[in-house]
Amino acid sequence: MGEVISYVDRISELPDFILHQILSYLSTKEAAQTSLISKRWRYVCETFPILDCDEWFFGRELDILNPKELGMPKDERRKIFNRRVKFMSYVDEKLCRFHEENLCVKKFLLHITLVSNDLATRVDTWMELIAGLRVQELDLYLTVGRERLYDLPMKLLATESLAVLTLRGCLLLSSRLDKSAIRLCSLVELYLRDVSIDQDTIQDLIFSIRSMEVLSLKNCLGFENLEISDHDKLKKMVYHPHKDLKVKKFSIKVPTLEELDFCSVDKDKTACEIIVSSVCQNLKRLSLCGIPIDAKWLQKMISSFPLLEHLFLGGCVLQKVMKLSSRVLKVIQVSNCTKLVKAEFDTPNVHIFEYRGKTMPRLYSNSVADYRTAELSVRLGNMDSIWFMRLNNFLRDNKFQDLSLSMTATSGKEISFNSEDYKEIQLLPFELNNMKLVTHTLTSVNYAALLDGLFWNLRPRILSLELNYYSPEFLKGILKSLVAEEEPDCYCSRNFECWRHLLKDIKLINVGSLKSGTVLDILTLNNLTTFLDNWAIEARRTVKSYGALKGETLSFQLSW
Repeated sequence: MGEVISYVDRISELPDFILHQILSYLSTKEAAQTSLISKRWRYVCETFPILDCDEWFFGRELDILNPKELGMPKDERRKIFNRRVKFMSYVDEKLCRFHEENLCVKKFLLHITLVSNDLATRVDTWMELIAGLRVQELDLYLTVGRERLYDLPMKLLATESLAVLTLRGCLLLSSRLDKSAIRLCSLVELYLRDVSIDQDTIQDLIFSIRSMEVLSLKNCLGFENLEISDHDKLKKMVYHPHKDLKVKKFSIKVPTLEELDFCSVDKDKTACEIIVSSVCQNLKRLSLCGIPIDAKWLQKMISSFPLLEHLFLGGCVLQKVMKLSSRVLKVIQVSNCTKLVKAEFDTPNVHIFEYRGKTMPRLYSNSVADYRTAELSVRLGNMDSIWFMRLNNFLRDNKFQDLSLSMTATSGKEISFNSEDYKEIQLLPFELNNMKLVTHTLTSVNYAALLDGLFWNLRPRILSLELNYYSPEFLKGILKSLVAEEEPDCYCSRNFECWRHLLKDIKLINVGSLKSGTVLDILTLNNLTTFLDNWAIEARRTVKSYGALKGETLSFQLSW
């Protein structure tokens, strides 16, 4: 008789806390599916200490405040109502079970649209329960109609177990706040977004929470000044004022501060109203967005912080010429800064340089960085022979090893490349480790001209193409041009060889289920086209269901 083999489910025998740790690496949907394995897993899932109560899991339509006003039929409105009832019953059952069994909650996330005052009362009951469950992380995302906000129960501010608190769509007023009742002694991170909070309350919170290391205020109303000092733990400050809020003064004097992110849409504000004291000697990252900046003020600020390694300027109104010098900076990002025409950087230790502007910037070539990555943005209509030459010189002069090129469409203009402009130029080919192409265009592109312009003197070892579900035609066009059956116009001459004759082969690195090392040819191209079509369909479904999509790339190894 054959030997009988018995299988033992050793995973299910593991303690609850280990199985809970395993579930924490899964999405909410995947974690819920494990309850179907067995009774043991059903219990593990029901006692999983991360409660993700998001109404979107029961239907994206639940965030509609008034379906009747939108003209929805009665049966559709009834379905939405039933789903909302089902969602609230789900939250009730979860919290009651944890309360009855005296279980701890590691994280509680609640996303709900309050379509009536009765629902606000229901949320009050949930908050009463959650405050007694020793919750460590609380994330409230509340939407209320008619520009109303949810009046947060003050008991939550006395929850000593809280380490992370995120509030969105809430109301916090000093008239209802007893400063002595704030007992968030374990709180490390505080995130407020779309919150109405007055001057006294925000200052009381900052002063009372001495353990706080991260403070983020985004799109909040109710105060005009924000001054932070006398705090010995704060490391990261994020402040994005409401578009209707005229902030008079922002001042921070905290020795422990390592990261500051200030973003405003108030074009009248001057940078000098932002006071970052030289007391902040530990500042390592500075991000400024949407404000006018004087170049001298910026240079003075950068020179004040001996540890500043990362600088981001986004949508700032700069002068036409900017000169910046620092031997400490390692990452520079300049994006969509109006009026800026000429930019010079004396930053020898920079290894990541991202620039989105009208012209190619200038970096002094005395680089000492071991590895340098350039991320540039360009409009397709601006890519001509002169631009490709400037790109080549920029990468070569500054010893960049990686290039990420983001391209956007320009109506009525096309990429142009003329090999005649280069035939008298004698340059050794410049090798790159990786060239990544990103596009946000839905229009057709002259793919042959794009590749000719990039490869006439650049020799990337790896070519990466970012996948996007709304424009797979761009990727198909690039791939088809790479393996063109009929060779496009060849521009070889006695002293000048085109890249097509120098490229030996192209091999796949990581493309879906296709085997790595496969040579890219006509047959492989057909399989890739099918892969891209299927990927785009699945990606659209993912975005529709979850609202987000993880970035992916196609990568190829190029042998020259």
